[in-house]
Amino acid sequence: MKSLWILLLILLFCLPVFAKTEFPDSLLIGNVKVFIHPSAKSILETEQKRLGSSKKFVESMKEKMRFYFPVMEPLLQSAGIPNEFKYLSVQESGLNPIAVSSSQAVGYWQFKSGTATDVGMKVNANVDERKHIIEATKGAANYFTRNNRVLNNWVGTLLSYRVGLGTAKKTSYVMDWVGKSDIQVDSSTDWYVLRFLAYQKFWADEFKKDDSLGIQPINQSKLICYDNSCGKNLYEIADELNVSYDDLKKYNPWILNDYVPSDKNYIIYHPSTVTFFDNSIQIPEILQPADFLLPPKKKLDNPQKE
Repeated sequence: MKSLWILLLILLFCLPVFAKTEFPDSLLIGNVKVFIHPSAKSILETEQKRLGSSKKFVESMKEKMRFYFPVMEPLLQSAGIPNEFKYLSVQESGLNPIAVSSSQAVGYWQFKSGTATDVGMKVNANVDERKHIIEATKGAANYFTRNNRVLNNWVGTLLSYRVGLGTAKKTSYVMDWVGKSDIQVDSSTDWYVLRFLAYQKFWADEFKKDDSLGIQPINQSKLICYDNSCGKNLYEIADELNVSYDDLKKYNPWILNDYVPSDKNYIIYHPSTVTFFDNSIQIPEILQPADFLLPPKKKLDNPQKE
């Protein structure tokens, strides 16, 4: 009987969480109202159904978002990037810092090394900032800001993240969107945009549902930071903070060797309930756009291309 109950609990946990509902007629992405043509709704609903097919997957991803979004949100906000764009990192990498695509794009926001360098990230033998949540988000903010100066539409800018600015400028409907606050997508719109709309709506609804039901995560880890790392090795930091070296290494894969370079005071991350960490800064100070938005250097391609 006990085994039967365990089996039932496992099955319940793995059941789909998505109840089929009709996709809304419009969504707001930043200052752009996106009207959904009926021909696109079945595509969006299918994508949402796929996302909600496993409760275990949904809960695991929400835990990651609760972990990383408090760091990403103030950086996007200070750069003037729509808050909804945080869900693009979920679409790109599943918030996995060591994710590597078939085209060798790496990290939270899936940049190839050349484009990462163009938007201000360091990628060398010692560090790979594509795997650092703050540095990678700054780089993504740079990319979005530069392209939006040209396209003047956040949904067009979103598409340029996949196809590059040059291709986006050759896409007729993207150029029709320039400067507009009301646009329409349909079944002919690039799959990347439609998938993003499905992701944004699905995950935002999941958090709204939790809030409305008063659901609080159990034993939710907090991503906390330690900013006195300049020139130190991870063994020193682990001893200083009385935490596990293995955990420091795991949650800071951007450090390619065992030491933090002395040319920059990087923030080290660790999920912990240790008192020292609880008393330290949990969210980076909100930066002003001028602090991390680079002046235009050269024409940028999409992050997945050199």
